[in-house]
Order: sequence, then structure tokens, then C-alpha cells
Amino acid sequence: MYNIERIRNDFPALHKMLFFASAGIGPLPRTAMVAMQHYWKELRVDFDETVWKEDPKQEARSLAAELIHASEDEIIPTMSTSAGINIIAGGIKWKRGDNIILNDLEYPSNVFPWLYQADRHRLEVRTIRSRDGVVPRDELIAAIDRKTRVLAVSHVEFGTGYRNDVAALATAVHAVGGVICVDAIQSVGVLHIDVQDLGIDLLATGGYKWLCGPIGTGFSYLRKDLLNRLQPPTADYTNLPQAEHDIVWNALVSGDDYPMEHMPLAGDGSRFEAQGLSPLLFKGFVSSLKYFLNLGTEAIESRINDLVEHFIEQANRKGVVILSPTGPKERSGIVSVQIPVDLSCPEETKKLKEKLATEKIMALPRSGGLRFAVHFFNTEEEIDQAIDFVKAL
Repeated sequence: MYNIERIRNDFPALHKMLFFASAGIGPLPRTAMVAMQHYWKELRVDFDETVWKEDPKQEARSLAAELIHASEDEIIPTMSTSAGINIIAGGIKWKRGDNIILNDLEYPSNVFPWLYQADRHRLEVRTIRSRDGVVPRDELIAAIDRKTRVLAVSHVEFGTGYRNDVAALATAVHAVGGVICVDAIQSVGVLHIDVQDLGIDLLATGGYKWLCGPIGTGFSYLRKDLLNRLQPPTADYTNLPQAEHDIVWNALVSGDDYPMEHMPLAGDGSRFEAQGLSPLLFKGFVSSLKYFLNLGTEAIESRINDLVEHFIEQANRKGVVILSPTGPKERSGIVSVQIPVDLSCPEETKKLKEKLATEKIMALPRSGGLRFAVHFFNTEEEIDQAIDFVKAL
């Protein structure tokens, strides 16, 4: 599929360690580092007027839309998955008695924003229990009723790598007039995602994990017909329609008064955009997004699937127990394995991390096992070494 050696040379970190930590934080590509270095100099040393007129956030919005097959006006640049979920959760016009459906495999970023709204608005929270690292789809669907406003679920669960059937869940919640909110931090950059085909209403992701962007970047998707049905939880003059924004800015320059009687909101995703997002970080994020789009999301998913298949085969051959689902439609880039370490004991976990560091392996203990995040830049040889490490524990 790729010239893998050329690709690996694009990521300096890969020459220092076996990198299986993209589910926690990905390595920066060289292009992103160079782009940020040049941009910062031109912006804050040279004060290049041309560069000051650039808008990295807008460019990221366009590339993110292409990545998930949305339109630009449905994309909201954010600093993290959590920020995106909070924008969405805080913007819903809740009614007392509404319910929210969660499951017990979710990362806290897709739990506590909903619990906060439940406390504020006296909502019911229904939490479905997992079994063997899998969220029972039928039980999620059975929990939906006429008062279900939101089904909040990860596309891929962070601990086990279980891939939820988002399309089926979306169909079920839409049947009662509810919406599906998808935490996609563990799937964007791994799977080919088309929000239209999947029926996703709301999506949030960060840019610093599988997308290999800087920390402090991300984006949300909000389906176009929902834009005016949600109320932004915060507002600033950056959320004004462009014409009104220009009036305010021109008044600031000229010293004239600007309208202060009403706060109109932009008609696209910029109505939800937070003030203060770093243009430097988004410059790097733009570079990472371009990198992924150039490789192609379908090709990336195919390569990761082949590597995970190799991981499963070798683990089974060497007697390493896999905790993650292994079915082709249920697995992802995350493969968690059983290890003879009591991860409930901080000292034992510390010793494991020290062993990993000594062997120069970046993998993370999560959900009772050792989690390997297999990305497109990994190789079969690296996977063999990782399995040998586990076998030797």
C-alpha cells in the first residue's frame, strides 16, 4: 500500500521506540513540526501581514469536513473531544423527564458532560452494562424510548477497542426523535468515516491521538439541520455572523460605536466556536490532516486491519490472551492483552511502565490490560517484538 520506510521517516519518534500509544497520544509528523516552527516565526517574529491574514482554523474546518464527509458549515474547531461534547451537551434545550443513554465502557469525557446536564435539568441517565468488553447493541436499543433525547456512545471504546454499530444505533434513536452523539477520538484517523452513511447527528474528536496532531486541537460535527436547534452555551463576538463581525471590528479600528442591543449568531458551526483557539496549534493540525487525507482513509483502515489481523494470529500462536473483541466488524486499531500484572496496585503498574520504558515500547495499561494501539505506520516486525515482550512478563 505504502512505501512504509518513507512514511516511518516522516515520524521522528518511530526511530526512538516501538510506538503503540496512538490511542493515548500520537507522534507528530515532521511536516507538522516544521509548519508550526515556520508559522510562529512569520507570525510573532517577522509579523508578516500575509501570514496574519491566514486562518488555520478555517483551513482545518475544510479538511475535517473532507475527512468525515461533512460540509464545512457543520464543523466546529475545538481544543479537545471533551470541549466538543460540552458544546453539544450544553446547547440542547432539555426538558425535565428526558433521558440520556450511556454505557459503562465510555471514557469520562463522554460521561461527565452528560451527568452535569442531568444534574442541572433533572434528567434520567440510563447506563447499559458491558459484557466481556462488548456493549450489547440490543440492550442499548431496548433502553431507548419516547423520552430519549440523546444516545451518547463512542464509535470505538477506548479500553477494549470494541467498535459499536453506530448506524444501527442511529436508526433506533432517530425512530423516537432522539439524536446520537458519537465520541470519535478512537476512530477518526483509524476508520473510514462517512457521517452521512452512519447517520451521525453529533460527533466530537480530538486531533492529538490517531490523527497525530498537536495537543489542543480537535473538531466537532453538528448536523446542519440541528445547528439552529441548539443554543451555544457561551458566546463572544467571534460567534457573530461575518457581516456583523466586520461591523464590530471596523468600529474597534475607527473608534465608532458598534451595535450593543442584540447578540445575533452565525448560521453555521462558527456560532459554537470558542474564543482563543491557538492558530499555531491549528497550523500543525492542518498539516496532520493533509497527511491523512493524502494517504486516504480507506487505505489507512485497510492497513490497520491487516496489522491487527497479524497481531491476533501471532498472539494466539504464542499463547497471549487478547481481551479485545476480534471479530472483523467489532475490532479496531486497539488490541488489549492480558498481562500477569495487578493493575489495581499502583506499584505494580509503575514497575510495568518502567519495563516498557527500558524496552523502549510505548504502550499503555488500560481497562485491566496492556493496550496496544496499532497504527498504519507500525510493522509486523514491531508487533512480533511487542508480543514477545508480553510473553516474557
